[in-house]
Amino acid sequence: MLRNTAKTIMIALCLGGVLSPAASAQPENESVKTLRLATREFIPPYVYENADSGIEVDLVTAIFRDMPFDVEFVQLPRIRMISSFEDNQLDGILTQNVTASTTGCPTEWYIEHQNVGLSVKGRGVQINSLDDLKNYAVISFSGATRYLGEDFRNAVRGAKRYTESGDQGAHISLLYKGRFDVVVGDNWIMRLAQKRYFDATGERMDLVTHPIMPPSQYVARFHDQSVCDAFNTALKNLHENGTYAEIWAGYRARIYVEAGLDSNQPH
Repeated sequence: MLRNTAKTIMIALCLGGVLSPAASAQPENESVKTLRLATREFIPPYVYENADSGIEVDLVTAIFRDMPFDVEFVQLPRIRMISSFEDNQLDGILTQNVTASTTGCPTEWYIEHQNVGLSVKGRGVQINSLDDLKNYAVISFSGATRYLGEDFRNAVRGAKRYTESGDQGAHISLLYKGRFDVVVGDNWIMRLAQKRYFDATGERMDLVTHPIMPPSQYVARFHDQSVCDAFNTALKNLHENGTYAEIWAGYRARIYVEAGLDSNQPH
């Protein structure tokens, strides 16, 4: 009887030793802050439906894996992303030109887009520099004059016609129909949009790529400096351990096949 009682006590003590750390860790987990981050709507290959995947989503998720925060992606149009962050409705905002705002603190750049000009082959569009855009009707994404810098802003100011539109998927249709001579946007975004247009309509025209600007590098912004600092540290670790390069390489291989891109094209 005494032997059984002693055995029961020993088991209880052992279980108590095992369970105590888990029990003490629970409040810690509950106290982890969730940061709500403004990100773009469906814009492959950077952000897919419901922000479940994409280059940007995967990069930011990997960065925050080494940080004491959970993240929630809030998909919004560009203008609402900015206004919601600046009104303190959200904790952070992604894909920002470092000079486009002074609200909060900017991180180090963590993602870049290779923006190019695209025109329909055979229509005689000659573009060798940004300055040549003045000779054509140009369409680009919403906020392009804010995000692509002063040189781009000055170039399109003198264009025959210049329009910005948030629906980049429609840019291919407008280009095919001759409503615009040139689309300016990220090469991968536009090539995947061209593939989706083909899948939907069966129509495809050969496009000429005009490499008229360097890659645009983007930062994230947060209201809390400690979050910016932790983001930068985690980003550095991501570069050093090879995860950053792996994410890009995986999407690059997939995009070249899906969009039928030549590996020598920009990006």
